Amino acid sequence: MSPRVKDPASALGEAIGNLVEDAVRTIVEKIVKEYGCEISHIKKLVDKAGIEFEIDLPIKRGKDLVALVDVKYLRYKKHARDKGSWVVVAHNRLRASYPTIRKCIVTLIGHGWSEPAKKMIETSCIDVIDATPGALNGVLKRYGIEFVWEEKDEETPRRSWKKWQSISEKEKQQIKSEIIYALKLEERLKNALKSISNPHHNNGSMRLDYICEKKPSH
Repeated sequence: MSPRVKDPASALGEAIGNLVEDAVRTIVEKIVKEYGCEISHIKKLVDKAGIEFEIDLPIKRGKDLVALVDVKYLRYKKHARDKGSWVVVAHNRLRASYPTIRKCIVTLIGHGWSEPAKKMIETSCIDVIDATPGALNGVLKRYGIEFVWEEKDEETPRRSWKKWQSISEKEKQQIKSEIIYALKLEERLKNALKSISNPHHNNGSMRLDYICEKKPSH
């Protein structure tokens, strides 16, 4: 039997987030392989100021980084601006440091992503794939799992977490396949990653000089 968790809502959110990340990874791996690229095993990337950022799926062609793909779960709306700002800062500082990066993508999961936070990310030259709780709930309900609940509701996530623990790995893989279909993940990721398909084409992606050189003190 699995150990009892203190916060079933967080446990379930993390589990579904990991499943969606695995779905995104499966699709991205297939797409980038066709383009002569691969997912880098080095997730911790350092900008030119020496600051480290962890990216879920950094894409490289040879030694060059060409795309950044993240999957971010957020439970509470009160953290949306902070976490959204962190996504923007990480992607833009890395893009300023690695001019070979042509595309930045983030898949957003969970109840916490507010519309202003999504807009902030989208208007920072980062493609957003919105895995809304409602869309995920449509798949999960078929397996007796509710993924939409009020913020103060403790019973629904507790019941859903218990149900999640009882389903088999085979069923979880089936859920993953249904999520890919319901969210049109393959189509959306393929469209987003088109810009890295041609290794000789520079799509004129914006060079962001976000990192200022430190001036010597006098």
